[in-house]
Amino acid sequence: MNLFNYKDEPPSKRVLKQHFIDANREVFPQDTLNCVAHLILTVEDPDEMMTIALEFIVKKLEACRADIGFARPQDHIYKPASIYYSLSSDPPNCTGTVFSNQDKVFQKTWHQRLPVACDNVQSNPLLYDSRKKFESIQSKSILFQRLVWDKTPVGMTCIDFTHEHHVWTPTEIDFVAVFSEVFLGPLLGISHYWHDPEKYRLIKKPTQSELMAIKLAAKGFSYKQIAEELGKSIRTIENQLRNARDTLNASNQAELITKCEIWL
Repeated sequence: MNLFNYKDEPPSKRVLKQHFIDANREVFPQDTLNCVAHLILTVEDPDEMMTIALEFIVKKLEACRADIGFARPQDHIYKPASIYYSLSSDPPNCTGTVFSNQDKVFQKTWHQRLPVACDNVQSNPLLYDSRKKFESIQSKSILFQRLVWDKTPVGMTCIDFTHEHHVWTPTEIDFVAVFSEVFLGPLLGISHYWHDPEKYRLIKKPTQSELMAIKLAAKGFSYKQIAEELGKSIRTIENQLRNARDTLNASNQAELITKCEIWL
């Protein structure tokens, strides 16, 4: 079974262990693999998984606070779904804070693999349109990292220092990038796909054949024209587009096309 293309049943914890732990024993340190093992054990509880991952990241980096939010690049807002506060530094509470996902620093994060590191919130030009929001929660230095599963952005994690400025080192940046790419993004994506579909149902990507039909529909093709172009019956095209609407909870074809723009 290809771990990232299955649709019929969730992977067993044994399969997840083989893919994420056994295959990486010679590559990653034991504390990282221990965290991953804990994530796999709680894969059926996305909220618990986020708490475990954020605690590991905060302690590893000796940061003050970290959060995870589920969004896509085109969404209007970024709202943390889980926040972890360091007990030792006792950072300010930022629960309920909502950010504009279209602000420059978020959009830059969505479109690059490596984290976006801001050593000084007050002076970094990337934060010109979001600085007041971060200053209101007393962020001094902050790092943003997108989370990706199956080549699709599924969320973001933000890590910050609140009591003094922090210069993000290449080692810290590499740790966040690799941990997020290899483990955190895929495991959270899998967990939400199978165990919390209402919270993040848009991660359920249409099949490739459905996307081919949607792409032609986006160009203005009729059902008949799509069927002729793809060598299928009109009934098959109708079923594919209906299934895709159900998958993405789209009320009509226009909404379906909008929700699929990231894949077209």
